[in-house]
Amino acid sequence: MYIMLYRHFWLIGLSLLIALSLIALWEVSYDTCGAHVPILLSRALTTDPYRGLTLAFCLVAVASSLYLNSILLIAGFFGFFSAFLVSMFQTTAHNALILVSAVFVMYECYPQDNTAWKIHWWLTTVVGFVCAGWLTYSVYGCDPVEYDCRLYYATTQVGDNCTSPPPESVQCSRCSWWYISEYVFFWSMYGLVYWVIPVNLVWRDQVQLLKAAPVRATTSPLLF
Repeated sequence: MYIMLYRHFWLIGLSLLIALSLIALWEVSYDTCGAHVPILLSRALTTDPYRGLTLAFCLVAVASSLYLNSILLIAGFFGFFSAFLVSMFQTTAHNALILVSAVFVMYECYPQDNTAWKIHWWLTTVVGFVCAGWLTYSVYGCDPVEYDCRLYYATTQVGDNCTSPPPESVQCSRCSWWYISEYVFFWSMYGLVYWVIPVNLVWRDQVQLLKAAPVRATTSPLLF
């Protein structure tokens, strides 16, 4: 009987995550920018129907991380799950949960005596700083105006009701090739968990239901 190693299961999950992200980005980027230009990954994955698929994926990651006996990994993936429950467009809770969860995962995946692991971790860290720098600039450097395509068209009569590109400051903030750094960081961070998984750990449920042994009736001698 074939028994799947946990590391193989994790790589399959990473492949599915990348595929889901690319499909969501391809579709949502056109609606957001009027062209297939990289956008914020969270914007794509919190857009229906991809939000539900992302939540299901995060839930599997939470359950799977129980195998690793790490409270920080469990908290990190549960944080990602919670982040996609809330709307990133109406509250800062999404960003806060993503940030804290990423710190948990990166801390728990800090490399041991393994050269490939160390290179992977440090490259992920560098890309993470690049991503953080761009996200900061997209807010304060681009200085985007408040924009909803339908409201913008109704107010200004500029454009043609969500089929034209948004204003320049909004395009600067939402549509940029710098967002590729976010994709690489997110996927690479998920891949870092591969190194934490014991080599021989098997993907199967370890819970066993045991029947209680029957209690034998005993007789004690009568005392007179």
